[in-house]
Amino acid sequence: MSEDLLTSLSPLTEKINETMKEILTEDSSILGEVSLYNFMGGGKRLRPLIFCLCHNALGGEIDEEIIRLSTTFEFLHMASLLHDDIVDQADTRRGRPAAHHIFGIPETIMAADYLLAKASNLALTKRDLNVAEIMAEVIKCLSLGELWELKAKNKVDLEKSEYIEIILYKTATLIEGVSWSAAVLNGAPNDRVTSLKYYGRWTGLAFQVMDDILDYKSSPDQLGKPVGQDLEEGRITLPFILARNQLKGKDLERLLALGALVAPTAQDKAEAVNLVEKAGGIELAHQQAQALADLAVSSLSNMPESSAREDLEKLAQYTVVRNR
Repeated sequence: MSEDLLTSLSPLTEKINETMKEILTEDSSILGEVSLYNFMGGGKRLRPLIFCLCHNALGGEIDEEIIRLSTTFEFLHMASLLHDDIVDQADTRRGRPAAHHIFGIPETIMAADYLLAKASNLALTKRDLNVAEIMAEVIKCLSLGELWELKAKNKVDLEKSEYIEIILYKTATLIEGVSWSAAVLNGAPNDRVTSLKYYGRWTGLAFQVMDDILDYKSSPDQLGKPVGQDLEEGRITLPFILARNQLKGKDLERLLALGALVAPTAQDKAEAVNLVEKAGGIELAHQQAQALADLAVSSLSNMPESSAREDLEKLAQYTVVRNR
């Protein structure tokens, strides 16, 4: 986030972190220990922040109950990260060893399931079945997104439309569920429910595209994981796709060959990054991310003017200017 936005939202972020830690320390078992390790790795808390701000933008007060409810979506996100790291055989998460390397794969899978249960229980705090239905749909979409991503591994001819569908399910549906739930719980009129739902969708897509860009241009210290990890795991993302569509001849053949490698070396990854950058794939992908962020901002046009709405707009724009 920009420094101004970071400063203005830090009190809310701190309350969210305190509440999450309280909930996780309620259980002293290994499941709580794994979950707490994952939590202590840090995070932007983007999902609970968006929930609280959407609630506030609709005229609701951000009290302890709302903050506790907002953690639902971060626990769901944490569960998906634990599962993803096992599926991807990732070594690190946010600059630290991935949880399954510390606690073991069975324990980490069970901890992820434990977090899903925590999230489901918290979602029912308001006894609102609509929110439970949204949560169920989100969990289904996250699973499908991961499966589709696995199916597309090293698929160097992956189309942009296929990529967008994967990241919609893998990332954006959760953020869409966050803003959608806030609108539903507030009894917002249909037009504002739709506006906030699509705000979450566009913000989520912009966030994931930027994540995929950072894998090509950030540093390990900034990113919290090795640069080029997507290529190492056979993940074909938007910078690669857009670069591929620009290249011809030997450069195109070489990029396709590098993208198809099952175990690329550091040199292979560096060469692929160079080709993607040379073809303008990073800049073109950034333009796409900015367009998505702009859609998120425009979707709020029928919301009343407020500081919460302004913060939501800034959050959407933050997704495409961050460096980690």
